[in-house]
Amino acid sequence: MSPEGHTTHQILDILLSLPGVRQAAEVSRDLLLRAVELEEHHESSSVLPVRNLGVRLLAQRGSCFVVLKDRSFRPPGVPTVYLVEEEAAGDFGDDPRPAITVDGKRLAVVGEEVMSPGTAYAETTIPLERSFVIFPERRRGPEVPCVFVLPPVRFPELEREAERLGIRDVVSISPSLASDGLLRQSFGFPPTNDLATLLVGCNR
Repeated sequence: MSPEGHTTHQILDILLSLPGVRQAAEVSRDLLLRAVELEEHHESSSVLPVRNLGVRLLAQRGSCFVVLKDRSFRPPGVPTVYLVEEEAAGDFGDDPRPAITVDGKRLAVVGEEVMSPGTAYAETTIPLERSFVIFPERRRGPEVPCVFVLPPVRFPELEREAERLGIRDVVSISPSLASDGLLRQSFGFPPTNDLATLLVGCNR
């Protein structure tokens, strides 16, 4: 087995050992690019402005894996969906609002996924069902465009083993329904809603 093949085997062993992971597989470059195309099509046809920024970063990684997980898989620890105002002139200056940074770009957070039901916020919020809140006082104005973004999320189980495995730049993302369907079909994953896919990427 080549060193690269050995690393792939080790990564799959780690993924399959995690509680809540049902299956895991390596994603070919061709399949990953097809998933990116589906995400871009989904974004352009969506009623709401949505960008899966994590998929774009994942496409820049040399290796990609798909995980099929059940509801016992550990929570991400951070919101996986935000509503943000994007930079218009390239700099928010001294803007004090909470922000996330994706691929070097600062995005001011004006809404986010609720991590725990019943969370009490110190500022005014507008709930979207029970899983998302908007912070209206953070908005610069109704004329400033907002977009929902799915940022990349850390994957600590591989990060902890990065030096031993010889990998770096580990990220994970949740695909949209469109690319989720492609992945399930490609790997024979069941379509049940009790299971979900997750993409994990890294460089070697």
